[in-house]
Amino acid sequence: MLIATGNAYGKYLDFADAEVGDSFWVVEHMPYSGTITALRAYTVAEINSKTVLCSAEEGKPLKLKRALPQENCYLDADPYFQNISRIWQMNTQVQTAKQLVKERETMDFDQEVIDAIMAWQKRVLARNVAAQG
Repeated sequence: MLIATGNAYGKYLDFADAEVGDSFWVVEHMPYSGTITALRAYTVAEINSKTVLCSAEEGKPLKLKRALPQENCYLDADPYFQNISRIWQMNTQVQTAKQLVKERETMDFDQEVIDAIMAWQKRVLARNVAAQG
């Protein structure tokens, strides 16, 4: 069973008692940055005396040391990871929407899209005014 450990300065996943079939998430970052580049789901596939071999649906297999708590690894039920995941999903959707808008011609937009964007802009402005006042 995977166990989350840590304190106010960091969270870690302990693989000492890992079992085949345990699943977890890895948050990948840009080097020397806090920018998240990917969230990948892994499953423990094989356990050796010193290492844990993990597989993912997409991406490369992962080889971890059992004795060392691993950074950037989270259980699905971890509230901190759930927040990261929610923000990641929202950011991904926003980037996709931006790209779609950028690729389209002006004539491709209908009134429903324009109304939705204008309503969103009003909500953003209202939040900003409320936050300042």
